[in-house]
Amino acid sequence: MAAAPALRAQAATLPPITVASRVGGDPARSLQVIDRATLDRLPGTSVQAALAWALGSDLQGRSTAQADFAMRGGSYEQTLILVDGQRMRDLQTGHFALDLAVPYEAIERIEIVRGPAAAQYGADAVGGAVNIVTRTSGRALRVRGGGFGTADLGASYAVTRGATAAALHAEHQRTDGHRAGTDAELTQARASVRTRIGSQMLRTDIGVGVREFGANTFYGPFDSFERTRTLTAGVVHDAAPTPTIATRIRAGYRYHTDDFILDRNNVARYRNDHRSHQSELEATVRIAASDATTLAVGAEGLLATLNSTNLGERDQRRGALFSELRQRFSSRIDGHAGLRLDGGSDFGSQWVPSAGVTVAIGQGATARANYAAGWRQPTWFERYYSDPANLGNPDLRPERFDNGELGLALRSRSGWHGDVAAFHREGRDALDWVRPAGQTPPARWVGANLGTVRTTGVELLGGTPSFAGVDWQLRASALTASASAAPGVEGKYALRPLTQTAGLTARWSPSSRWWALVDASHAKRVREAAYTTVGARLGVAVGAANVSLELTNLGRAQALDASGFPMPGPMAVLGVVWRGR
Repeated sequence: MAAAPALRAQAATLPPITVASRVGGDPARSLQVIDRATLDRLPGTSVQAALAWALGSDLQGRSTAQADFAMRGGSYEQTLILVDGQRMRDLQTGHFALDLAVPYEAIERIEIVRGPAAAQYGADAVGGAVNIVTRTSGRALRVRGGGFGTADLGASYAVTRGATAAALHAEHQRTDGHRAGTDAELTQARASVRTRIGSQMLRTDIGVGVREFGANTFYGPFDSFERTRTLTAGVVHDAAPTPTIATRIRAGYRYHTDDFILDRNNVARYRNDHRSHQSELEATVRIAASDATTLAVGAEGLLATLNSTNLGERDQRRGALFSELRQRFSSRIDGHAGLRLDGGSDFGSQWVPSAGVTVAIGQGATARANYAAGWRQPTWFERYYSDPANLGNPDLRPERFDNGELGLALRSRSGWHGDVAAFHREGRDALDWVRPAGQTPPARWVGANLGTVRTTGVELLGGTPSFAGVDWQLRASALTASASAAPGVEGKYALRPLTQTAGLTARWSPSSRWWALVDASHAKRVREAAYTTVGARLGVAVGAANVSLELTNLGRAQALDASGFPMPGPMAVLGVVWRGR
């Protein structure tokens, strides 16, 4: 029997690389997408600058070259970072999760899933997942300079010949830093080639990044310095061999080095050198059994090795089997279920289920409910690292989580849209760095399992394309967290989440040439005073170029990240971006 036209069209369109679902459609999860048009308006030219704009963002951006990102009261170790679906998780430490070798101009969009995605993408996607989707199009030249000795040069060149598209993106950034010992220099490049042959698509990517930065008090009370090198390579083959079947084979490789100097003025005092290799292979088959039923099944494997002067020689092997089913029960009700079996050389196997349902209520309203489990293995840093400020624990156990969410999405015909979600997460054996409350160095942070950690929160994201001549976006979140940690113990991350965040963004375009974006962000961390930052970007088109002035922290807010590091003060940057066809 011939496939229905709608079913044939679904299979002929190869599945996009996304973190939301492997089967397509609404996965009943909280999803935010930052598209290229938004990236061109936001202040900054880095992934971390864009993530600062995400709902409930807990961004610890100590410098241009080093940042941590967390969501929903979790730690940076609990957020999975992917580039075009390839895991960028560093098994040494999550501090390197944003060492991506992806120039800013290479980004097509950033997809952010809040809440566990472990059933689809494996361990480490406990608080959520971020997928950076790159492009093989666009020609651009970018020049920026401003406060704190900031200098930024970026370039992109893309060409299409028939069914083949190729692109090369590169950038160099430097800064003196906003305080002594926070200077940074970053160089990275990415090359991509995409070829379509009939119903098949082959894409190859390679990226390289070099980061050198002062890390004064980043990880302890020392004037440290760090050099990292990153090489990534990936190959993705998509095919639709029949009208109802689509396949994907993906291979990825990541090489990373970390040269850490505890005291840059006394190199001989303490120095670490870490070199890691990570290879992965994944195969997925998506079957459109009918217009109402889509099934994805697959397997993946990962091999990671580490050679470290501090952590020793380590290796880890992981494998997984996974499946995800989408079932449309009616024109209004859509459900999905996922199941994953993770296994590894260090901590055995773990079943990870998920399930959800969406219901179209009518008049642009959709309700959703979902459940997802999650788990995370301790990193080699958490287990084995030792220096004057930190002490790992080889006896750490994986942390495990259960997460439930209820949500309501609204969208009007005039363009108003909103999304509200309530969630609860309960973690067992939650991982963190702890020390006796009130202690200061030489007392060290020690890796520990905290027991049970409960997090309950609400989130709101909404906006309108035009009100009083201005496009508005509102984002807000609030949560409470408690842990059954030992009395008299303070934690570095898990016990110090952001309990309040709010943001209001206004974008004004009085003409086709002029535009302005202003953003006010509010945040409060446990046991610390709330603070509000205000930033803006003003732009004017001059021929094929766009000239802009970026202003950050206009209110001179003083804030600390989760490790107690002070955030930058006010800064102005002037930039010019030329875009060709």
